[in-house]
Amino acid sequence: MFQKLSSGNGFMRKPDEQGKFLKRIGDLLEKGYTFSEAIDFLLLPGRNGPKKLRKRITHSLQKGESLSTIFDRQLKLPKQVSAQIFFAEHHGQMGETLIEAGSYLLKKNEEKQKVLRVIQYPVLLVLVAIILMVLLRNILFPRFQALYSSLGYEQTSSLNYLLWFIESFPTYFFGFMLILAIAAPFLYFFQHKLFRVKHFIFLTKIPLLSYFIQHHHTHFFARELSFLLKNGVSITESLTIIEKQSFRPSMQYISKKLLNGLKEGKPLYECTAGLSLFQQEFSYVVAHGQKNGRLADELKLFSDICFTELEEKGNQLLRYIQPTIFAFVGLFIMAIYFSIMMPLFQMMQGI
Repeated sequence: MFQKLSSGNGFMRKPDEQGKFLKRIGDLLEKGYTFSEAIDFLLLPGRNGPKKLRKRITHSLQKGESLSTIFDRQLKLPKQVSAQIFFAEHHGQMGETLIEAGSYLLKKNEEKQKVLRVIQYPVLLVLVAIILMVLLRNILFPRFQALYSSLGYEQTSSLNYLLWFIESFPTYFFGFMLILAIAAPFLYFFQHKLFRVKHFIFLTKIPLLSYFIQHHHTHFFARELSFLLKNGVSITESLTIIEKQSFRPSMQYISKKLLNGLKEGKPLYECTAGLSLFQQEFSYVVAHGQKNGRLADELKLFSDICFTELEEKGNQLLRYIQPTIFAFVGLFIMAIYFSIMMPLFQMMQGI
């Protein structure tokens, strides 16, 4: 169990390792262990990697750092998970939060592997088709064109467009892949500057992206607000806590907007209705929960519904990826076939 933690430099990089580690700590906390005891148990000093990580975490605890800061800095967790741990420090559900965060990371890694499995075979077919295009363009097409010229055949405009596509597509495709290879590291290292709150608000105007952005923000906000309210924290205090965290700027923006609305005397449901990062139904859930005195329970229930719908939508889109790529490959093959056979058919019709 312990030897599978590949933390040679004192960090856990792989999402599945981070997920398993968080779930194990959460299980131990639920069983009554303290955080220090859980770390000592999980990071046994038998290997160099866990020993370094254990030393880092112990040193951070001795300095009095918060658990969210320790997890964020020492395990390099995603910002969403670090924010969840920050809120758990205030509502007290640390064990449950770590188990849920670990399950989230494991499921996220599983979805990533599923996407790779779905696209790897179609992408291989695309590469084979492109190699075939290059071979046809450099070897077969010049011979056919020389044959057609000797027979006095003049290419039609439709055939010219088809040949242009076959000759140009490999160049454009590899150029596109080169741009992606250059842009990917840039997006990774500067994502905190590129994906700001104003960008998310703009993306909510795009139908498909708005679905994922709104569901994700509604799920996360409703879940954390529910836990805070269940532990006796008032709505204003809960929003203040959410605003104080620095891991999720979008949550800071949302809580600040809601606090300003409450200060103006507006009810909470009316404040949530004016935020484009939330689903439209969220304001009705808040109004219903406040009316019957079950706001915390209904927020958690609605958060679970949003998460389920996100999973279903993602799986639905995943089912369309492979057929789409196969259709694209089919068009390649048809283009190659017609580029070879069309002149022959037209010459036979002229005889």
